[in-house]
Amino acid sequence: MKRKYKKSQFNYVSDSKNGHIIYNTLYNSLIRLSDEEYDVYLSEYDDGFQIANQLYMQGLWVDADVDELEQYNLYSDYANRYIGNKPHFTITPTMECNARCFYCYEDGVRCGKMQQEDCEDIIRFLKTLDCSQGIDLTWFGGEPLMNQEWMDYFSESLEKAGIEFSAFIITNGSKLDDTTIDKMIHKWKIQDVQITLDGSYEEYSSRKAYVDQDDAIYYRILQTVGKLARKGISVQLRMNIDRNNRESILNAVTDINELFKDNSRVKCYPAFLTGTDEPLTEKEKIDFIKKMIEISQRKFNVNEFLYRLPRTKACYYFQRNAYSIDVNGNVFICEHMLGHEQQSIGNIKTEITTIRRKQSGKRKECQKCVFLPKCQGGCMDSLQHGESPCFTDKYIIKAYLDLL
Repeated sequence: MKRKYKKSQFNYVSDSKNGHIIYNTLYNSLIRLSDEEYDVYLSEYDDGFQIANQLYMQGLWVDADVDELEQYNLYSDYANRYIGNKPHFTITPTMECNARCFYCYEDGVRCGKMQQEDCEDIIRFLKTLDCSQGIDLTWFGGEPLMNQEWMDYFSESLEKAGIEFSAFIITNGSKLDDTTIDKMIHKWKIQDVQITLDGSYEEYSSRKAYVDQDDAIYYRILQTVGKLARKGISVQLRMNIDRNNRESILNAVTDINELFKDNSRVKCYPAFLTGTDEPLTEKEKIDFIKKMIEISQRKFNVNEFLYRLPRTKACYYFQRNAYSIDVNGNVFICEHMLGHEQQSIGNIKTEITTIRRKQSGKRKECQKCVFLPKCQGGCMDSLQHGESPCFTDKYIIKAYLDLL
């Protein structure tokens, strides 16, 4: 007797001359089918074909009465409600910056620096939370390394308060030297670093427009990346892409390949700029990532996107006990809001309001999208500004499957 199944709603199909590639974004299963096998897949009937059992076992077929979306939503809701997360704090030691990136979303935000008394206020707030498993800390800015004294003081204060922590820093890298790298490891407990590259030599220098820029700044940043990696720190090179710097980005990726081909701690990944007058189309994004994959060798690890566990939330915006704090002590639920007091949920010196963080993935458009498990609705800030909220995961996966 034939058994009736149905295709998983999370199957993404890429057709090519080499067959039919099916990838499931919920179960991370991947299979290539011949024309004959693909006809079996479309039929949704187990007629004794060997491929039918594989389709079912890999989740590409599911039982006809299963509501996958309902199950996934229940799983996500349960995880967000009952599975604890360590408190996560994004803290800006300063909103000042020595770069003048034209695309900066903090343009016009009032600058300033954290003061020692702010440290005590943050520690007091932390003690109202469950920090028994420690906290995760992100240093942000501005350029956070322009106020290293406060980073020293805060790290020491956490230790005195008996609060364990591990840290991640987002920096342009221009203020990193041997002394600072030593403090990153031994005092600030930084394990990972994100540094932005906007292209190769000329493009990078032009776009960053450092106040204290020297002619060798691009190559000095790459040397610093090597120092960090040799010290055991993982470096994520964020490649900021728009319509005008695509070729220069590819040149920078080539430089990264040549310099760090034997160092697995250095990786790069694409990030498409938002807020531009001429945003790239979805096809342009996919075509660019194809080129990046082809030249990046092991520096751009697509497997990290293919085999990542399904998201239960898009980002820290939706996580309980995740907060961003600016230099005025204002507290936000998203780092993109920093400096805009009207969007804060309180202040560390007074009171912080508890809010219900709605999931962007509950939108109708997202619930119908095959990439929901990879995105969970994406960036709420982009959505609120009328831009595509989709994470790059979608474009990376589509590009990679097109190349198979």
